[in-house]
Amino acid sequence: MALEIVSLFLISIILSMVGIGGGVFYVPLFLFLGYGFQEASTTSLFLITLTGFSAFLRFRKAKIVDWQLALVLETFTDIGAFTGGATSVHFHPHLLKILLGFLLLIAAYFTMKTREKVVCNTSLKTSFGYWTRHFNGYDYSLFMPLVIPLMFIIGYLSGLLGIAGGGFKIPIMILWFGVPAKIAVATSALMVSLTGLMGLGGHLLHTYINWKMAILLGAVVFVGGQIGSRISVKLSEKKVKLILALILSMIASYMIIRTVL
Repeated sequence: MALEIVSLFLISIILSMVGIGGGVFYVPLFLFLGYGFQEASTTSLFLITLTGFSAFLRFRKAKIVDWQLALVLETFTDIGAFTGGATSVHFHPHLLKILLGFLLLIAAYFTMKTREKVVCNTSLKTSFGYWTRHFNGYDYSLFMPLVIPLMFIIGYLSGLLGIAGGGFKIPIMILWFGVPAKIAVATSALMVSLTGLMGLGGHLLHTYINWKMAILLGAVVFVGGQIGSRISVKLSEKKVKLILALILSMIASYMIIRTVL
């Protein structure tokens, strides 16, 4: 238990800095400690909910959470997350591990692409189907016919695999829609907490969770989320992008090696 507490505390600090709920680390950690995939993903979703909410509380005070963006995107993500959690029992654990490693590799690639300079105003579009946002001195637009199915798919995979999808939502918001990195990270913190909650609800339909252990670990990651989000607020956009890219690259490499070997 001591190893779990220390590991989760450090993970929650690092990942709350970059707006990821933590499932991309929580699930591999629990698998390494001998948990089954279903129990690992269910416990992960509970911790994701607390980590994301903890980080969101700090980002909210800094006034860099785009509430409207978060709530609109999460409507479709949450439907997918509950569905994924509810149907996860029908997939073989080995297949889920391979899928997780593959998706993390994709997320790492797109996150590395976001290290290139993104100028939000040059890509602003206002034609039919685009939703234009004016927030915190920035302008950016989202093509809703693409956003809606994309968020549902991310939500479904998140609920299915016990992650929160922050590693996919943030690169998409930054790279495809020109959302500034710090706003994307802060907004993602709220989104992943809601995604985690809905995915957890789907899993609880068929999976047992050790609530005593989960609540203890939840308190640990909540504190870690507070620390990590405070550090993130003070970082420059360039550093936030760099940290996010490096972390996802490490996770992707670890999962792929674990799956293949």
